[in-house]
Amino acid sequence: MSTGGRKEELQSWPLAPLLSEGPRQLNQHLRIVYQGDEYELMAATFHTFESLKISLLSPEGISLLDVTYDGNEVSTHYHMSRAERVPPEKLLADIQFVYWPIAQLREVLPVGWNLDEAIVEGIYTRKLSRNGEVNSVARYSSKDIWKAQIELEHKLLGYRLSIRNF
Repeated sequence: MSTGGRKEELQSWPLAPLLSEGPRQLNQHLRIVYQGDEYELMAATFHTFESLKISLLSPEGISLLDVTYDGNEVSTHYHMSRAERVPPEKLLADIQFVYWPIAQLREVLPVGWNLDEAIVEGIYTRKLSRNGEVNSVARYSSKDIWKAQIELEHKLLGYRLSIRNF
């Protein structure tokens, strides 16, 4: 995908600090729709006081990618070359966008970015905008974001991410 002169617009905001609440483990089914193609992945996500770790697997259970964020640096281990198309910082930013407390995310947003949450037609929704233009929208099946099924639409990059917890 060519970004041309919009490269700055397409970059993620800086990653937020790690969560200060207790450890969590999430097992998830991810469905990504991008440029007419659909990808199914399994994810194991671990939040601790020291790190955020995400392991992506194929639907058959084959390891594709491990990403670790220690609050300062991102480290990535690719198990298969096809996983190199997944930008690790964008994956982490999406996970933080849907799960991190709004106040914590707002602290790291660059000037001109705005993050709001609301109940829209009975659905808990988060919306990220830059200079008034909507960048990303997340819709949750319940107010308990850790148990909710999530639909994330990234308007600028043109993809949809469905997260199903199990």
